[in-house]
Amino acid sequence: MLGFALSCRLQAVEQEDASRLLDALDAELESHGLVMGGGVDLDWLDVFVLPRKDADATDSDRLALAEWLDQQPLCTEVAVGDWVDAYGVE
Repeated sequence: MLGFALSCRLQAVEQEDASRLLDALDAELESHGLVMGGGVDLDWLDVFVLPRKDADATDSDRLALAEWLDQQPLCTEVAVGDWVDAYGVE
């Protein structure tokens, strides 16, 4: 199963703001047929994203999520990884 890393540095946020951002990201992922593992603290949002079992995620989904995150006022230094094997098996 393939997935990708998605992260950003958070600008001086309270825990409540970070939690709201994570909830909003979860909703955005859901709209693309994706789920995430990982989380957020007061400095970084760092998640690994996978397609749901019933979904076929595309590269345009991956790039759209990076763009969405880049548009969030709390985020800087957005990074999106390439598709990789989620289990690290070659």
